Amino acid sequence: MKTPQAFVLPLLAGAALLPWPVAAQGSTPVVLTVASAPAGVRPALVRDEVAFADPIREAQRTLPQAKKRFLAGLAHGDQFLLVVRVMATDTSFRQASARVLGWHGNRVQALLLPEAAGSASSAEPVPVSFPETAVVDWTLRRASGREEGNYVGRYLDTACQLESLPFR
Repeated sequence: MKTPQAFVLPLLAGAALLPWPVAAQGSTPVVLTVASAPAGVRPALVRDEVAFADPIREAQRTLPQAKKRFLAGLAHGDQFLLVVRVMATDTSFRQASARVLGWHGNRVQALLLPEAAGSASSAEPVPVSFPETAVVDWTLRRASGREEGNYVGRYLDTACQLESLPFR
C-alpha cells in the first residue's frame, strides 16, 4: 500500500488551519462536490481526491449498505456521521462532519457539526442538505463507542503513525 506521507500531512495541516468564514457570517455552508465546486476550489478538491483515492473509493462503495442500515433504524444512542467538504474561502475547503437526520432519495438531510469539539466557539450545528455524491467518508458510531466505516479517518491515522516512526 502506498502512503503519500510527504503529501498527505501537509495537505491536511493546511486544510485544518483554514478559516470557515461562512459560519461567522451566519449564512448556509456550501457543501462541495468536484462537479459543483467553483473553479478556484476545483484543483484542491482534485488533489484531495487523488491523495485519498483508495479510502474514498471504499467509503463510497460501502455507503449504500450503510444507508440501508440507517434507513432500517439505528439503536438508541447510535449516530450516523458523514464527512463532506465545505467551502472555506474562494479557493479552499475544509472537511466537516455531518450527523445524518434523514435521506430523501439521493439527498441527505443532516446537521453540519461545529469544527472542533474542544474549540472556544459555541457554534451550533447547522442544518444542511446535499447529494450523496458529496460524501467523502461515513462512520456509524455506536452508543458503546464502537465505530464502523471511517475509512479516510483510519487511513489518516495510519499515515500519521507511519510518519512519526523514527528513521533507522
